Amino acid sequence: MKVPLPNLDDRRWSDLIEEGRALIPVYAPDWTDHNVHDPGITLMELFAWIAEMDIYELDRITDLQKRKFLALVGVRQQPTRAAHTVLSLSLKDGSAPVRLEPGVIVSAVDPFGVDTRFSLLEPVNVADGTLAVVQWKDVKGFHDVTAKRQRKEVFSLFGPTADRGNELYLGFTKPLQPNLPVRLYFKFDGGHSGFDERQRLIEQERDRLAPCPNASDCLGDDSSNDSQLSDVVTQVPPLNRVRLTWEALVETKGTQSWITLDPAKDELRDDTRSLTLDGGILFRVPTPMALQQLGHSRTPLYYIRGRLEAGGFDSPPSASAIVMNSARAEQAVPVASTWIINAGVVPQGNEPNRGDVVAITAKFDDQGHVTAIRFDAQSDAVPAFRVLEFVRPAAARAGLLSVETLRLGAGNGWPHQSLELPVAAPVQSTLKLFSEENGAWRFWQRVDDFLESTRRDVHFVLDETNGKVVFGDGEHGRVPPGGANLFASYDATRGESGNLAAGTTFTLVDFLLNRIILGDFDSIVQRLSSITNPIEASGGAPPETLDLAIARAVDLVGTSGRAVTLKDYEALARKTPGARIARAAARANLHSSFPCFSAPGVITVTVLPDMPGRRPLPSEGLLRDVSTYLSGRRVIGTRVQVVAPRYLEVSVRATVKLLQGASKAGVQQRIVDAINEFFNPLHGGPDKTGWPFGRDVFRSEVMQVIDEIEGVDHVLKLELIPDSCEPQCGNVCLAPTWLVAAGSHQISVV
Repeated sequence: MKVPLPNLDDRRWSDLIEEGRALIPVYAPDWTDHNVHDPGITLMELFAWIAEMDIYELDRITDLQKRKFLALVGVRQQPTRAAHTVLSLSLKDGSAPVRLEPGVIVSAVDPFGVDTRFSLLEPVNVADGTLAVVQWKDVKGFHDVTAKRQRKEVFSLFGPTADRGNELYLGFTKPLQPNLPVRLYFKFDGGHSGFDERQRLIEQERDRLAPCPNASDCLGDDSSNDSQLSDVVTQVPPLNRVRLTWEALVETKGTQSWITLDPAKDELRDDTRSLTLDGGILFRVPTPMALQQLGHSRTPLYYIRGRLEAGGFDSPPSASAIVMNSARAEQAVPVASTWIINAGVVPQGNEPNRGDVVAITAKFDDQGHVTAIRFDAQSDAVPAFRVLEFVRPAAARAGLLSVETLRLGAGNGWPHQSLELPVAAPVQSTLKLFSEENGAWRFWQRVDDFLESTRRDVHFVLDETNGKVVFGDGEHGRVPPGGANLFASYDATRGESGNLAAGTTFTLVDFLLNRIILGDFDSIVQRLSSITNPIEASGGAPPETLDLAIARAVDLVGTSGRAVTLKDYEALARKTPGARIARAAARANLHSSFPCFSAPGVITVTVLPDMPGRRPLPSEGLLRDVSTYLSGRRVIGTRVQVVAPRYLEVSVRATVKLLQGASKAGVQQRIVDAINEFFNPLHGGPDKTGWPFGRDVFRSEVMQVIDEIEGVDHVLKLELIPDSCEPQCGNVCLAPTWLVAAGSHQISVV
């Protein structure tokens, strides 16, 4: 979608000539020959042509200017994005556990037969056994949802209402070995638990801590280490309104008991924010587990359970997948190159081994072969690269060096030099550029453009469309001097081609890097049974085009990051990071404690969580989070109050005439169900979008609801009973922050 630009001047060459001829009598009345052979007319036509060219340029702006305009509204073109997925690994029967470290590369084949490689983002201990049973328990007993999980359907973790005290039971076929961390990955349903929601929570925490002079003031402790601030803003803040306790069934001296897994002892690490965000939970059971038959499972299993000890969810957690032996993976692998070292070259410094990270200074000939090389210890002044393979050259035999970097070429000293990246599609955040100039190293910084760069700034621009790095002209951005060696290190990705379907088979790549990281590579391959992705790889995308970025900016015009109108307050309340809010209503000049009086400057926002039931209520933690989010976005001079709705119980007493042949019991039940549905706070009301806050209960509408029931002829009598008061034949009035709750209806059928 392109931004519609106005036509600032629609005159053409002929229009300019006609306009000029019309002005001749005004400015030069003695000029009477206006024909084309007149030299003055010839000059006028020439100037009209120049003016037409200026008008043509007037309606056009360059792509660079468009990008600057987009930056003013906070929109930048998105770079190439790598796909992400979750891998599930399993062992062959009887094999010992396997540990894979971050950076290990696995490979799969896309639908077109192209090899697609992923890197592990976290360590994983592959334990024996499987997660066989998933059950939840409430006051009524156990409820088995294993079949739904096996059918890849959405299943509840704590029941439809997730009441306090409910429990989640996870049964394993084999015990988790003592002190062996095992990760379960949870993927939730509902669309508010993915990567975007996680990033919003981190950004919200970053904004909250930004004004603080040091971390100790913000974190509320006595620590004076300012580095804690940077650590906190990269992590998701905990969900304080829910307290989950995880326990393992263990056996000690012949006695079975449930022991609590203590996060302080590194027995539990929850990255799901109390089962509200997609992520993993790392369990480390300190003692041997016990075998027990629980609930509806007939097979004795080894159990871990989660108990909702305090607080409450905004919405009951429902999962679409639970993956055992899981590890997050990214479709991006570090680039590497192999340099030939000419025969007779004597390496200087300590020769590296496989996997060593060392500083390398080398000279190259016209063919790109190394003519001199030196290895040094890594330091802040010199870039260091991981060595994958080193073969020392001999007098009559060339050597080689495989290293995790690419030599792009040499500087030529000319302005706007560009160098092609041999492996295109870099992950922008990982791209690092270095130059070696007569033994001195420089670290180059990536910028969006050179408009603010000076001649001394070591800047470069990444042209993702053409897969090149571009340098300045010497006035705006430094020029690499002639002969300077230029190197690049980055992770390469296939972008949208990495979005593989769920259930794809992966293999451990027999690659130098894997052998370096894993050590006993062959043994690990023999012990692994399978590597798959139960969750589809997604998120991979090509670099965003300028037109798409402009379209995104146009969409932002209809949104507001500040609360100005009442609609803004409602929209922002529903977008509170980490909150699941079904409905919100804002009222101006209203204080919930004094509904009969005007409260100038007070905005009262009533919120309703996405919780099923007749009377869903937000927790104090949810109200606090919404209030904090809105307070930073309100208009100065206003006061924001976030409150829970108050419910007015309304019962219906009615006498109904049935149609001939209709079932009395059936019609009576359908009437009760219809009234309860009409009063429902989430999807009731006249529009079936939830009962409007503060809307009165009209007798005529209730009568219409009953009259539309199949088998009803007409309503003989109808009364409304508000909150155990006397029955009345009129309407029931509600305060602005009130909702209706269905009471015990009395329906008589004749």
